[in-house]
Amino acid sequence: MTKSFRLAVVLALPLGAFAADPSLLQLVIPDAQVVAGLQVDSAKSSLFGQYVLSHLSVNDTKLEQFATETGFDPRHDVSEIVVASNWKQNTPDNRWIVAAHGAFNVSKITSTAQANGGVIAPYQGIDVVTHLASSDAQVDTGLAFLDSSTALVGDLTSIKAAIDRKKSNTPADSSVLAKAQAVSSGKDFWFVTLVPLSNFSASIPDPNLSGAMQGNLLAGINQMSGGIRFGDTVTISAEAVTRSEKDAQALVDVVKFFAGLVQLNRQKNPAAGQVATLLDTLQTSTSGNITTISLAIPEQQLEQLLNSVHPAPAKAAARIN
Repeated sequence: MTKSFRLAVVLALPLGAFAADPSLLQLVIPDAQVVAGLQVDSAKSSLFGQYVLSHLSVNDTKLEQFATETGFDPRHDVSEIVVASNWKQNTPDNRWIVAAHGAFNVSKITSTAQANGGVIAPYQGIDVVTHLASSDAQVDTGLAFLDSSTALVGDLTSIKAAIDRKKSNTPADSSVLAKAQAVSSGKDFWFVTLVPLSNFSASIPDPNLSGAMQGNLLAGINQMSGGIRFGDTVTISAEAVTRSEKDAQALVDVVKFFAGLVQLNRQKNPAAGQVATLLDTLQTSTSGNITTISLAIPEQQLEQLLNSVHPAPAKAAARIN
């Protein structure tokens, strides 16, 4: 993992209820196939959002060292983030970018990146901290600040193209961005993928889940979008574009089947009872080859369920401000 990509992971950790900032979407790569975003500030204003942020941890000593050296904490210093990829991983054509608004100590972060092997390469009047690829299958990466409140991390080609668009005030031309603007409206976290869901299986560390994602049902999902809005009631919504009307109905049938199994076991199993209560508001529908799923969950109930599965860490008692 490159140092620049590790910084991208730091920025993306809080991976937000407003539509995505157009100035961030302008920086997204034109051939993006996967785009996601988070309104970190609004997440922090929700008790459940604070709960989620408090459970984020970085199991990478270099990331922890970077945070210590720069004083940069994405849970406090980032206000909004957009992540995009063309999903051509581990190839020379790989393009990805992370664009974030926040409060950045540009000189301190830049000097730390340099100390860790980065080289300053000015472009269009903006210093780009560059890390050269370690193999032919990888691409050069960069870190740049358009100003003290806008940061970019990504492959070097995408960083330079984003700077060009910003300088010329040219909008990114991408079919996925119009969808992203619509999907992000009213959500704290949102995502759009034009990549078939089964293509993500290789990125899933759990072999059972990875195998399930390659099954015929999920392989029938060609595109997907959705999001979460935090608040007293946490609302979750998703839309799946499938291969056919038959696949769309099959997806609904499977969701209803598993929900029914949980409901049947609610009296026998306490955990199933908790999940069943959360599923009481589950709604599913189809329109042609499109499946829509939505769920509204009381915040306290959801947090109680997650606490039973993943107890709150000792350091998470303090509220994130």
